[in-house]
Amino acid sequence: MKKVLIISSYAPPAIGGPQNLYNLFRDLPKDSYYVLTSFYNIDNDSAKKGAWLSGEYFFYDNFKKTAADLKADAQKQDVIKRRSWVSKIKHLVKRSKILWVAMGPFIIFGQILLITISAIKVFKKRQIDEILVFSDYGPALIGTYIVHLITKKAYSIFLFDLYKGNFFPFPGNFLANLFEKRIFAGARKIIVTNDGTKNFYEKRYGKNITDKIIIIYNAVFPEPYLALKKDSSRKNKPYFDIVFTGRIYWPQIEALKNLMKAVDSINDIDVKVKIYCPNPPEYVQKLGIKSEKAVFDSALPQEMPIIQSQADILFLPLSWGTKSQAIIDTATPSKLTDYLIARRPILIHAPASSFLVKYAKENNFALVVDENNIEKLKAAIKKLLTDKKLSEKLVKNAQKTFFKNHDPKKNFEIFRSLFSKTN
Repeated sequence: MKKVLIISSYAPPAIGGPQNLYNLFRDLPKDSYYVLTSFYNIDNDSAKKGAWLSGEYFFYDNFKKTAADLKADAQKQDVIKRRSWVSKIKHLVKRSKILWVAMGPFIIFGQILLITISAIKVFKKRQIDEILVFSDYGPALIGTYIVHLITKKAYSIFLFDLYKGNFFPFPGNFLANLFEKRIFAGARKIIVTNDGTKNFYEKRYGKNITDKIIIIYNAVFPEPYLALKKDSSRKNKPYFDIVFTGRIYWPQIEALKNLMKAVDSINDIDVKVKIYCPNPPEYVQKLGIKSEKAVFDSALPQEMPIIQSQADILFLPLSWGTKSQAIIDTATPSKLTDYLIARRPILIHAPASSFLVKYAKENNFALVVDENNIEKLKAAIKKLLTDKKLSEKLVKNAQKTFFKNHDPKKNFEIFRSLFSKTN
């Protein structure tokens, strides 16, 4: 294996997208990679209970600290959230559009500078053969590109979402328009998570980019799910529940509002909605995602198999009329992989133009409502709860799709081959 420097604004054990990074690197030798990430983007609960990678960590916003220091800090500070003065300013500025316009550029350029300087320090401390950068709102990608220009080391990109055309705070979109073509042109490989994203970039940059693009589907280890006795925890439950797990931000908001309205209008079946996400309940409800039939909670990644396997319906939303239709049309949310192996019926509520809807219909692993229509969503909920044969068919197809495209063993072999010394 080559010695790889991972650059990512968010990394394990932080909850959410970073879990995909953990799944890819978990079984690699610990001396084959290093992680450069943010000290302050790993919250206390994740630091104490989450899954750490075995490779050595470096923190661009607190370079003198180690992973052991972060774990120790988290144990000492159960109530007070760890924040640097920089992160405190970022938190304050994000709450005001006026402040962000004034201060956002300084924050973003400051982060780019920290990543660049810290990466150079890591190069001096350790033998690095190549860089792998994970997509964010710009700093990690741009910082990696600058480090490449300085060190002449090759780099590859792993895109969880589109870069240019995303919905970034100022000056994120401006920088994406300025840098994406340069960053893509300089990259050795561009890893994407689905065919929709691959097709999108081939249309944008032509077939000359095809040889660079590698598809590695999101994956999750199936053992924790398969170890659970099917349906055992659902017996004698006095109500049906619809479960959503993961972070909530602009791509899902309107579709989740539709779910609340649909459930509120169901009077002949006892249905509840359970939302498990790291966002505070008051924040979610302030977005308009609220109902007397809704319960809000949080959970760690290792708790998800039990939570998802107890659901009557697993809900996967993408919204209509957002500010970045390109993101909606190319997204495959990481929670989809969990849902596929959880052995519970999936309900997708998303635009017909989205890759997610096309993928689900092609493999018939979910009931799909691809119109922005609450009555049709309501009917779909009732159908899934009452049509046992349909649910069993969808669950069977979901497992088949998981092992065809989302098996971590297959993904690991593809990923490892990209960074073998013969490649």
